[in-house]
Amino acid sequence: MKAVVLVGGQGSRLRPITFDVPKAMVPLRNRPFIGYMIDFLRAGGLDGAVLSMGYLPDPIQGYFDEQNLDGFSIDYAVENRPLGTAGGIKNTEEYLDGGPVVVVNGDILSGMDLKVAIEKHKESSSLATIVLISVEDPTAYGLVEVDHDMLVHRFIEKPAADEASTNLVNAGIYVLEPEVLRLIPASQEVSIEREIFPQLQSEGYLRAYVSSSYWRDIGTPRSYLAASHDVLSGAVGARDDFDYLHVDSSTVKGKGVKVLPPVSVAEGCILGDKTTVGSRSSLGRGCKVGEGAVVEGSILFDGAEVEPGAMVRGSIIGPHARIGQQAIVRGLSVLGAGCVLGEGNILDQGIRINPGVVLPPRSMSFS
Repeated sequence: MKAVVLVGGQGSRLRPITFDVPKAMVPLRNRPFIGYMIDFLRAGGLDGAVLSMGYLPDPIQGYFDEQNLDGFSIDYAVENRPLGTAGGIKNTEEYLDGGPVVVVNGDILSGMDLKVAIEKHKESSSLATIVLISVEDPTAYGLVEVDHDMLVHRFIEKPAADEASTNLVNAGIYVLEPEVLRLIPASQEVSIEREIFPQLQSEGYLRAYVSSSYWRDIGTPRSYLAASHDVLSGAVGARDDFDYLHVDSSTVKGKGVKVLPPVSVAEGCILGDKTTVGSRSSLGRGCKVGEGAVVEGSILFDGAEVEPGAMVRGSIIGPHARIGQQAIVRGLSVLGAGCVLGEGNILDQGIRINPGVVLPPRSMSFS
């Protein structure tokens, strides 16, 4: 059995990072997210995956060109134009084997046992099985009601708090029979959630499997940062030889440096005198943290620089962005690739700065 992984979207919720980096390639513990996805599929006993691609496909293909997957096959189906979730699945059909297929949204980090969902599907007479997960705040999602036989009863768009009849949401993981693909017209933009699933539900062919395992959608800065924290702390991901304090041997450390686990510091980083790399931080290749600077609970992409006396807390710094001396970035703020935040500036409360923007020293303060 193969999987289809939907990685064709533009990742608009994660902008400005995804202007330059496809969402599938954002790092978790200094490893591209798509690597965790492939681990998930391999653990589920699948033979290979077809990546349904559209936006920025080259970095993803380049990554897998350098990987040894021990017989797990990777194929690529690149859209010439957006085809939607169902259209993207249909576009992979030539690479599939004609049997059931697992479909996974390309921004889902899951710790579930995929084998169980596949087995539950095989035991049923349904054409499709949709994995559901319970959430604390059901008003933030479209909900899925099921009956006592786990047949999907109805879909509910984001309800008001007093109208939520369930807390089960679509986990973005499906098992589909080949008949479902035949329902999807070729070369057209079609949504599996809004068009195909309602049709299957109305005919009694859509069943659910409820998972209680770890699950997170990494598609927003808040959820992406939380996923990074979870992977760093070992809540999800491979556990073999897990190191809560991973500092590459090539890292240069000055005097009085404090590195507080769990952290991941990639190769070629430079930590100046009296710097602090606080818990739940991930520093990409070639990052520089200047004297007395503090990085805490944050993600620094490759080549990012934090100058002396600056502070980055609970934020995301894009590739080769630079934080000036005594500047502060906090409150889930996000800097795109190559941004320069001049000396003394403050970014707070989720401010997002597009790639390449230069803010002169003390020119403006956000709060």
